[in-house]
Amino acid sequence: MLRFSPGTLLLGAVRDEFVARPWDPPAAHWGGRVLGGRDRVAGGTWLAVDPDTPAVAAVLNGVPLVPPTDPSRLSRGALPLDALAGKPLPGPDELARYDGFHLVLATLDAVQVWTWDGVALAHRVLEPGDHIIVNDGIDAPGDPLVPHFLPLLAEAHAWQDWVELLTGAGLDPADPRALIVRRWHDGSEYGSTSASLVALGRDSVRYDFTANPGARADWRQISIR
Repeated sequence: MLRFSPGTLLLGAVRDEFVARPWDPPAAHWGGRVLGGRDRVAGGTWLAVDPDTPAVAAVLNGVPLVPPTDPSRLSRGALPLDALAGKPLPGPDELARYDGFHLVLATLDAVQVWTWDGVALAHRVLEPGDHIIVNDGIDAPGDPLVPHFLPLLAEAHAWQDWVELLTGAGLDPADPRALIVRRWHDGSEYGSTSASLVALGRDSVRYDFTANPGARADWRQISIR
């Protein structure tokens, strides 16, 4: 979920992943000043912050195209890092090796979203205001989470209001509207493994993170030097 107006951005993000997949908490894992959590399997990230631009980039899964065990598929975790580095998206031949995704790149001037569905690449610049991006897309009404949380997002103003939203708003993790989820797929546990809250401004950047999202989340502020 995000709120954008030229000059300011507030973004809250929950990472859903198989619980057993190893990862590292946010740090400058790739050299330089970019901060983000690192997937130990493929080396990329789901969300990263560049405090100098400032900018934040994140990737969400789209509709799965092939089984994830196919070794020819490329990891989507490199995409946020490339976006922050100003690299263009891969060309058509290489893009075809990625499963579906939504790539978000937000700066103080614009929020851009690229969507790859396995056939075509779409690009959209979001209008100022509140938005919720899920695997189904931008403000997708077909996902029960979106119509439930958009009114709650509209009422959230202070930083703590957003922290409360990211606890899951009291919904059971099995509820189809849930933001914080916990489910089982083919014997493997899948759920919300972390959450991030990022604020970008002309004079400051704040990046808070929790590795146990939900009602008992233990948030910490990531050091930006």
